[in-house]
Amino acid sequence: MSNAQSEPLIGRWESNEPGNPHLEFTVDGAVTGSDGCNGIFSTYAATDDGAVIGMFVSTLKACFGVDDWLRGVHSVRLQGDTLVVCDRSGTRIGELRRAITEQLPG
Repeated sequence: MSNAQSEPLIGRWESNEPGNPHLEFTVDGAVTGSDGCNGIFSTYAATDDGAVIGMFVSTLKACFGVDDWLRGVHSVRLQGDTLVVCDRSGTRIGELRRAITEQLPG
């Protein structure tokens, strides 16, 4: 699934909420992450402004004090360094920020 449309998505997108919810998109069309408690494993198809996430498998741990809003992800839209997360109806349910990665010298 790697194509020019998916390139802006590649990498890790996260929130500083409890549990550190995040999604990570790879060039081979995979998306993995966590809703802050349970793992998410799926594929994605790039669109003009983001991606549609395929049906995903997830772990099913019970976690207290964690808002698992990211479990409702169906699509994402890029807005600069923000990834707007939408549910199946297209309603915005949250957002993630591009993760800052440290470059090692050399």
